[in-house]
Amino acid sequence: MKAGDNLTGSLLVAHPDLQDPNFRRTIVFLSEHSPEEGATGFVLNRPIEFTAERGPKAPAFFGGPVEAGKMLLASLQWRDNPSMVAFRAFNGSEDEESRRGWEDGLRVFAGCSGWSAGQLEHELQQNAWLVVPPTRELIEMKTPTTAWKKIMRSSGPFFHLLSEAPDDPRRN
Repeated sequence: MKAGDNLTGSLLVAHPDLQDPNFRRTIVFLSEHSPEEGATGFVLNRPIEFTAERGPKAPAFFGGPVEAGKMLLASLQWRDNPSMVAFRAFNGSEDEESRRGWEDGLRVFAGCSGWSAGQLEHELQQNAWLVVPPTRELIEMKTPTTAWKKIMRSSGPFFHLLSEAPDDPRRN
């Protein structure tokens, strides 16, 4: 990453050494990013139990520690031509008609992830995150609970080894 890069649409994969419990072993989709303004994203691999009383049925995830008590409906869809992620967040007042065409990829997020201006860039310089381009497999994520380890295994022997270490090595 070069200084000033806009990472909107990228995935942040937590480095195995990242200890913050909010982000340990997570994959975050960056829905907005600007080095001058900060960043917003959603954790994609922490499913939670949640049943909406009304509205569309969608899998639920812990989106991050910011406004964790607030539920947000969003859709992430893989598009083939050009290869990219389409993202749209819905507010509570929108009706079913406004979601037409966005039904695939609907997810409910409890909260979101946020970084102030320069904060994410600092974390990237500290190697807290790997920046990964999105793929269909990662966006559609069939097995969210094992997705992080799968990325680590494919990132080389160093990351594979670190990803297998226990959270507390004293308990090994």
